[in-house]
Amino acid sequence: MEEKNLKILEEINQSLKEINIRQKIDEESSEINKIFEKTDKRVEHSINQIQNSFDRVHDKVFNLNNILIGAFLVLGTFPSESPIISLWTVLFPTANLIFLICLEIRQMEIHRFASNEKEHNDIERKQYGKKINSQNLYSILSFILTAGCLFYLILKVIANSW
Repeated sequence: MEEKNLKILEEINQSLKEINIRQKIDEESSEINKIFEKTDKRVEHSINQIQNSFDRVHDKVFNLNNILIGAFLVLGTFPSESPIISLWTVLFPTANLIFLICLEIRQMEIHRFASNEKEHNDIERKQYGKKINSQNLYSILSFILTAGCLFYLILKVIANSW
C-alpha cells in the first residue's frame, strides 16, 4: 500500500512540476506578447510619422511650385518691353503642378487601399508594395522637377542682371 501511495505521490509531484512549467511558459509567453504589442505600436507610430513627413514635404513642394508659377508669370511679363523670361516657360511649373496633383491622387488611392488592407489577398498586397515604391520614385521626380524650375528661374534672373 505504501508503495502505491508513493507512486501516486510521485505522479502528483510530476504533474505539479508540469503545471509549474506550463505556468512559467504562459507567463513568459504573456511577457513576449506584450513586447510584440509594444513593438507593433512603435512600428505603426513610425509609419504614421513617415507618412506625415511625406505629406509635409509634398505640401512644401506644392507651395514652392505655386510660388514658381507666380514668379514665371511675373518675370514673363516684366519688364513689358523685354521680359526676363519667355511667358511660355510658365508651362514648366504648371505641368509640374499637374504632376503633383496626380501624385496626391495616387497617394489618396494608396491610403484608401491601406485602410482596407485586411480584405485584400497576397497579389493585391504585392501590387500595393509596388505602388508605394513607384510613388516614392514619382515623388523624387517631382522634387527634381521643382528644383529644376527653381534653378532655371535663378539662372535667368542672374543672367538678366548682368
